[in-house]
Amino acid sequence: PYSVRPRPGATVSAPLHWEEVKKGLLIQQFTIATMADRLQQEGDLFTGVLGTGIELNEVLKKLAALL
Repeated sequence: PYSVRPRPGATVSAPLHWEEVKKGLLIQQFTIATMADRLQQEGDLFTGVLGTGIELNEVLKKLAALL
């Protein structure tokens, strides 16, 4: 869902609020330079789409215990 495009300006594919999808929306508003601020202000809009997700630190601990 968050993908940096290999184009000038490094635009980012990112989820939007439905209210943002309107005439005048510019892809140039969503770049690698603006994405950190957007995530801080809006949160991760993709959270929950694929389920509850995983706790990566817990996965790494379990993996380390197996090795």
